[in-house]
Amino acid sequence: MKCRITCHYIIIITTILIPICTVCGAMEADMKNNKPSEDPIVLRNEYLSITLGIEGGRLCLNSIKDSSGHEFLGDAQDNTSIWQIVFRGPSGESKEVESSKASFLGQQMNKFKWIVPLGEVQAEVHMSVRLNDRSRLSYWSISAKLPNGWKINRANFPIIPNIKPEKGLKMAAPFGWGLEYELKPGEAYDATYPSLVAAMQFVAFYNRGHGLYIGTHDPQANHKRFSMKARQDGISFTITNLPAIPKKGSGAWKLPYEAAVGVFTGDYYDAAQIYREWTFDAPWGKGGPISKRTIPQWLKDTDLWIRVKDVWSDTESEPVENLEMAKEAADFFGIPIALHWYTWHQIPFDTLYPEYFPAKPNFAEGVKALQAIGFHVMPYINGRLCDPKSRTWIEERADRSAARQEDGKPYTEIYGSKVPLNVMCPYTQQWQEKITALVDRLVNEYNVDGVYIDQISAASAVQCFNSEHNHPTGGGKFWADGYRKMLEMARSRLPKGKILTTEENAECWLDQFDALLLVNTPVGTKKVIPLFPAVYSGRTITFGFQYTLPEDLRDSAPWRAKMAQAFVFGSQLGWVSLSVLMAQEVRQEADFLRTLARCRRFAHEYVVTGRFLGMLNAQGDNPLLRIEGKPSFGSGTYAMELPSVLTSAWLAENGSLGILMVNQSNEDHNVQVCLPLNKAGIQADEGFSVEKFGPEGKESDWQSTTAIQKVTIPARNAILLKIKKQAKRPS
Repeated sequence: MKCRITCHYIIIITTILIPICTVCGAMEADMKNNKPSEDPIVLRNEYLSITLGIEGGRLCLNSIKDSSGHEFLGDAQDNTSIWQIVFRGPSGESKEVESSKASFLGQQMNKFKWIVPLGEVQAEVHMSVRLNDRSRLSYWSISAKLPNGWKINRANFPIIPNIKPEKGLKMAAPFGWGLEYELKPGEAYDATYPSLVAAMQFVAFYNRGHGLYIGTHDPQANHKRFSMKARQDGISFTITNLPAIPKKGSGAWKLPYEAAVGVFTGDYYDAAQIYREWTFDAPWGKGGPISKRTIPQWLKDTDLWIRVKDVWSDTESEPVENLEMAKEAADFFGIPIALHWYTWHQIPFDTLYPEYFPAKPNFAEGVKALQAIGFHVMPYINGRLCDPKSRTWIEERADRSAARQEDGKPYTEIYGSKVPLNVMCPYTQQWQEKITALVDRLVNEYNVDGVYIDQISAASAVQCFNSEHNHPTGGGKFWADGYRKMLEMARSRLPKGKILTTEENAECWLDQFDALLLVNTPVGTKKVIPLFPAVYSGRTITFGFQYTLPEDLRDSAPWRAKMAQAFVFGSQLGWVSLSVLMAQEVRQEADFLRTLARCRRFAHEYVVTGRFLGMLNAQGDNPLLRIEGKPSFGSGTYAMELPSVLTSAWLAENGSLGILMVNQSNEDHNVQVCLPLNKAGIQADEGFSVEKFGPEGKESDWQSTTAIQKVTIPARNAILLKIKKQAKRPS
């Protein structure tokens, strides 16, 4: 049941406070007498209404409504809480307390106070909810006054326990490219930020145009977790802060960011625009647009990636051993190709890291030979893991730089090599210098075109309790700060024209990487959505889409689905094994990749430096395709459905509108799309021009005065429409 509302007074709080002196005086008196008022608290402006109810000395979140009156919350459950905090005492004792069990003293306007008994002493917890006059968002903060020697180990805040489970409700999560969750009972999302599973700091719930936005606008990229659990009777969402823990109790703690809770109209794309606006003020967002960053032109011009070594096979030949196949690929595609070189080192993959040198014989010669036929070469290193059997760990005492759990043990992870590898603390000077030296040697001694540093933007941050690392123990912002310093050091060694890339897309180092490999978004389990491009298009370069198996190309449909989505999402294409791609039995799939890559080269003003405007629905002759395939990892199969023709819209910096369309089916299709002309400032009745491009360039052009455009797309093909305002005739 909801907390009972027996309404004597309603407090309306905006930027301009409406005079309610009598009520305020009563509240202040109640707080002094430790007797909280049981009147509801309502925060409201023209967009958003939030109601907090009080019953039996307990504060609960009763209602979140948008301007239409749409209610996002269901009945509150018994003993629901808004916060949950783990306190740690001077002798190491822990006490977990939630707001429903603490002593609520009441509120003054939009500020709330609790007393938390901690044995013979007590703490105070203070919470505030800030709602500006013309904002769709409310901002939530929490702090504590602590007795001597006490600290905070974890804080769950805010807890929203009772989102209404309406039919058709979906949640967008920043998992890789983005995933859309169907919120059926038992569905869950649990993600650590920063990582590929929580690449950004927000989620969105939406249904029939009504949207609920929950996130954190944290420029320090503090260590946190996002959790969603769907039940039959409601959906809970919690943000967990893993704070930096001072050596001695400081007497006070404050959440180092505000949580944002608000409403929007639309779907995941519209929620992403809220977050996008905030990111321009974050450190990683200040790098500016692609057109202003010092990213080498060759990378901006790249449309195709090939990798060396199939991740699932140790039998892949090196390109220096099969230069003829590399030459064949260069001739076949006829465009510049970037090559991602795994296992260029003599040590086995995921073994004895970071002892990558000496390189395999003829590595330097192979780099030079590949560059001579038009390839740009980028070798692999791992920036996060160290093998405890490596020389670095044993002889250089890198054990001192390992991230340590609270019991002093390192974090050990095991991958396909079955070799235990330890997670290193990025804040340590030794590890920063080790990775920087590897980058330095590769780009300056071997003249590679860039270095891929694995796991930095993919694997989850961990807490580190090594007090010798010169950062506060636990969580906080040291993880983001440590890698930022490492990357700044590594970039200082890069000659002009060289790049750094990483695995996946944790946002907080976007300005330090020239491109991001996005291939770990799960396949088949959830609908993949372009949430990341909706926020960061035009400010970072992506390559790949999902892992491609040899079976994908042999089965055809899974391969075409992955490449088609990559094309309309704006990613540089491919990231596929050279020998698999060039096998004669999959030549038709290589043809499809060539078609898309050659068409993409005419769309750089959109997909490289432009802004993603969202997916469009190509109507008419556009049947759904059922796609079945094998997951990248694990066993079994998956099945999903996609339209035959996928379409996306983009806005170039010069104001022109770009429409990318791909037909992944085996039949031609006649479709029509409604151009989002208003987003490009184009009035249909004033006329505009359309240029149609295919894989070999411009195919046709025409003038139009209608937003509805009919297009025929051949089987296994792609087109680009460039729409520009019609030049006005001089009067």
